[in-house]
Amino acid sequence: MNRSFTCLAALAALAFAVQAAVPPAPKLLPKDTLGLLTVPDWAKASADLGGSPGGKIWSDPAMKPFRDHFEKKFGEKVVGKLEKDLGIKLSDYLDLVRGQFSIAIIQNSWKGVDGTEPGFLLVIDSKEKSDQLKLKLQEIRKKLAEAKKPLKSQKVRDVEFSSLALDLAEGDPDEDPADKDAAKDKPEGKKMTLLFGQVDTALLVSDSTTTLEKVMAGMGGGAVASLSEEPAYQSSDAAWFRQAFAYGWVHVTPLYRIIGDKIANEAGESADAMGVDPKAALKAVGLEGLKTVSMAWNVNNEGTGGVISLAIPEGQRVGLFKMLAAAAKESGPTPFIPADVIKFQRWRIDGQKLWATLEETLASVSPQLSGFVQMMVGQAGKDKDPSFDLKKSLVANLGDDLITYSKAPKGNAMEDLMSPPSLTLVGSPNAEALSAAMKSSVGAFGGGAGEESKDREFNGKKIRSVRMPAAPGKKDNRLEMASSAGYLGVGSSPALLEEFLRSAEGSGRSLKDDKALVDAAQKVGGLGTGMFGYENQRETMRAQWEFLRAGNLSSMLGTEEGDGGWAEVLDFKSLPEYDKVAKYFGIAVFAGSTDAQGMHFRFYGPHPK
Repeated sequence: MNRSFTCLAALAALAFAVQAAVPPAPKLLPKDTLGLLTVPDWAKASADLGGSPGGKIWSDPAMKPFRDHFEKKFGEKVVGKLEKDLGIKLSDYLDLVRGQFSIAIIQNSWKGVDGTEPGFLLVIDSKEKSDQLKLKLQEIRKKLAEAKKPLKSQKVRDVEFSSLALDLAEGDPDEDPADKDAAKDKPEGKKMTLLFGQVDTALLVSDSTTTLEKVMAGMGGGAVASLSEEPAYQSSDAAWFRQAFAYGWVHVTPLYRIIGDKIANEAGESADAMGVDPKAALKAVGLEGLKTVSMAWNVNNEGTGGVISLAIPEGQRVGLFKMLAAAAKESGPTPFIPADVIKFQRWRIDGQKLWATLEETLASVSPQLSGFVQMMVGQAGKDKDPSFDLKKSLVANLGDDLITYSKAPKGNAMEDLMSPPSLTLVGSPNAEALSAAMKSSVGAFGGGAGEESKDREFNGKKIRSVRMPAAPGKKDNRLEMASSAGYLGVGSSPALLEEFLRSAEGSGRSLKDDKALVDAAQKVGGLGTGMFGYENQRETMRAQWEFLRAGNLSSMLGTEEGDGGWAEVLDFKSLPEYDKVAKYFGIAVFAGSTDAQGMHFRFYGPHPK
């Protein structure tokens, strides 16, 4: 009996001595969570990222000049100021992030009216380094007290939190504190109280006692409904989050309700001059049917991928979301897509249904605006041809296929990089009629200005040409179009359009035969989802990399070295030649699919061998 009692006592003592495990974010956060971004295991995620192509690029010896400059300047401009204000070394605290890292927004009593705000929460699990966390928090409190910061102690469920009052007003850093007139005239800033403290192995930081009460009640086994009990979250979790190394989630339904009510209250009963009711406009574009937005990322030895999912039931899909929904049809490269393209996208969207939905949405948003647009469309082109009917000649000839692809830029000049040779293909039941209608339509809406472009023949096909309005830095702003194999090809690169006309019958090497593309496509749902894209990043990054090395970004944005800001932190001229890092880039694919539950966009990039 005594022996049994001793064993039970020892086990009880051991149980109290061991720190309780911090629950995962769905169990930790309350049910009224509006948004969440979490890394379930920071240590593992950091190791995975370090082994990814991006991590390898950053640690490559060739990147040392750029990396050293960035770390030095970022430390001086960003981290240094923070460390000076708090009197701490930030690097001493980064190693304490071992387990969960979560940021969340909690609704609480927020209704969108003045005087109420949602709650903010940061959770950092130090796991086996909880003792070091405790010591560091004591150090922070001491530093803040020595700096005479307005620090107070406040208990939440018998746990001591430090409360720090902050003034969020943007003051002049060079302002003399002794200048009483300046202080008197300074507008009162928004006040915020930041609470931070340790619970078990976790650091909790929040601006709301109510938020902390809910979270700690859940951690203590209290009867508080958690996010894991929210049906809208459960469906996202089951579909996307179980194996993710990081994920995010937004509960759109309550946000839509709050924002819609706020807009309605501010707008009152009146609409603007075009009869647009803001709340009705939100509903018309489809936001009322959007329930949640989910994002998840995964990294492993084979590749990096993820998903963005919009939970919007089919029966509530109107406006923008009805327009974006692609039919589940073949969406891979067609036989006439050249093997050397560096970008390819295909979207199986019905052009006629798209136009009808656009008209329907516009009429719901504003009948007056809809009528004006209908009038403009009806009159388009009639000044040159009274019998021209834009809807009958153009819209009625749209099919259900839209393809774009491009090849490598011709050079590293800004104009070359901004406008690589590209072509857009529009599927059509009568591509030749669509070609003629497209030329007339472009002219009706402002194209064709200046010298008239002449049509020409190539391989027995008529190539129509129209001059577009002048663009800065463009010597020749022609748009050419021609039809073949059930598609209308439109672009500003004559060579690419001619190549399409030669290869439209399926001759020559095709991108569809690229085994790496076909294998990667299986990771995003295959080639029959209705939307698919491909990028040869080894080639697309070459132009972008050399563009940055040449200092073209600074020139384009009008910034100079020493001006401060990003230009001082990111010394792109110290980047190595692209060939020294090209091995880290490969291909990437994405696919969009639509089902009864919503719209999903997956992306994946296999790691280069």
